[in-house]
Amino acid sequence: MSASDDADRNPCCDSARSRSLERIYHYLDGELESHEIAQIRAHLDDCTDCSGEFEIEALLKELVRRSCTAGPAPAGLRERIRERIVIERRTTVIRRLG
Repeated sequence: MSASDDADRNPCCDSARSRSLERIYHYLDGELESHEIAQIRAHLDDCTDCSGEFEIEALLKELVRRSCTAGPAPAGLRERIRERIVIERRTTVIRRLG
């Protein structure tokens, strides 16, 4: 499969992906209007890159939610989360380049 075939399958360019990912945080937090939710859902259905990023963000949000309901956060949690984010972002970059 050529790079142009890949672009045809996944119409999301870097700038569009960046804008979509910014909105994903609002989507996950339930801060969007119904028409915005529909737009994001449609984009996630069509864009494998953004849907992968969404899954990572949704899992992270769920992890934080579960961790925060059991009392104070354990020592070092913030650093472990940051390390995991860095690993996930590197993995995403490698997937995009690979």
